[in-house]
Amino acid sequence: MNDLTIILTCMIAGGTPIVYAICGDMVGQRSGITSLSVEGSMLCGACVGFGVGAYTQNIIFSVFSAALAGIFIALLQAFLSIDCKANMFASAFVLNFLAEGLTAFFGISLLSKKISGFSKIKIPLLSEIPVIGEAVFSQDILCYLSFVLPVIIYFVLFKTRFGTVLRSAGENPDVTTAYGYNPRAIRYFAVLFAGAMAGIGGAQMSIFYTMNWSNNMVNGRGVVASALVVLCSWKPLRSYMAAYIFGLAQALQVFFQIKEIPISPYITMMFPYLFTLIALGVISTSKKPSMPEALQVAADDMTKPIRKKEKRRCER
Repeated sequence: MNDLTIILTCMIAGGTPIVYAICGDMVGQRSGITSLSVEGSMLCGACVGFGVGAYTQNIIFSVFSAALAGIFIALLQAFLSIDCKANMFASAFVLNFLAEGLTAFFGISLLSKKISGFSKIKIPLLSEIPVIGEAVFSQDILCYLSFVLPVIIYFVLFKTRFGTVLRSAGENPDVTTAYGYNPRAIRYFAVLFAGAMAGIGGAQMSIFYTMNWSNNMVNGRGVVASALVVLCSWKPLRSYMAAYIFGLAQALQVFFQIKEIPISPYITMMFPYLFTLIALGVISTSKKPSMPEALQVAADDMTKPIRKKEKRRCER
């Protein structure tokens, strides 16, 4: 395996959980709810998915259980944000800490376990293509599904009636109601879907990527995924670019360690997050992204006290 193949393989493996988290949170944000709790959903999905997989050796049960674990955190987020009208950002961070505590407690018995039997699937002929064959066509089943997930999300959001209704809930809920649909139910579905996708992304990390469980193994990927939704300008097909930029940064981190390049590991650990910050900085100075109206209102409500304070200061 040459160096380029190693980098591509690590890039795809590292970007796959992000693809799931981005696609899920993008649906949630399109409905008008920012699901920053995808971090907690990913963490619960990683823990539950690995635990079920270690005891049952059944990939279907593992993925389904991981999705349910992600939905559990998302359900709390939906209840707090939609029904209780709590600040969606503050409540999400609290839920992330809750998930961290729950997985640390219930995952103690999993720390010493290893998982096996979930091998990668090589696609005949395609996996023999030089350089990209082994990197792209010798992956796990969840990775293959992530290749088509953004396309499916794009089709549903922009080519179906349901997608139009969901987007209207994030733009103008009154219009959604006028057409006979319930914005609350639509937003609940979108947030729960985001949690399920994040849970599956977490399961891919623990079952296929690392093949073990460790406390807080998601390590901020869910929060980064929520930020990358902005980088994508809420367009599903850009999920590939955003997720694999993050994956490339992780791949370089691993590559430098393998090649024993004299760079501090603490610096290479910052690569994925630095890449994300730089990309967000670039997009923020370019054309204004098409933020759903409901998210814009929520952001304005958060900054309103600050603006009032600044206005009073200027008047003085």
